[in-house]
Amino acid sequence: MPFIREIQVQEPGTHGSHVTAVRWSELTTGPLREASVAEIFWRVRRGARFRTFDERTHAQMDVEARVGFGGTRYLSTVQGGRENDALLALPRF
Repeated sequence: MPFIREIQVQEPGTHGSHVTAVRWSELTTGPLREASVAEIFWRVRRGARFRTFDERTHAQMDVEARVGFGGTRYLSTVQGGRENDALLALPRF
């Protein structure tokens, strides 16, 4: 299963819609690949399962492809039906 391990954000970087690119790997370790949010968004929508992986805490969370107000497509993590900041807590590149 692919793991998102790093993110790139545009300012202010306070919401999942501010993430512009991610670095991910097939395992929780190993070489990172860079991808746009649009690429991962469509892979998730087509049924691929991605998780976040925080190398500092080893925390993992499922990633969802979401559509916000105005049709903005973005990635998010959700727990208990509510978005949380697990994606935004990842290291930046």
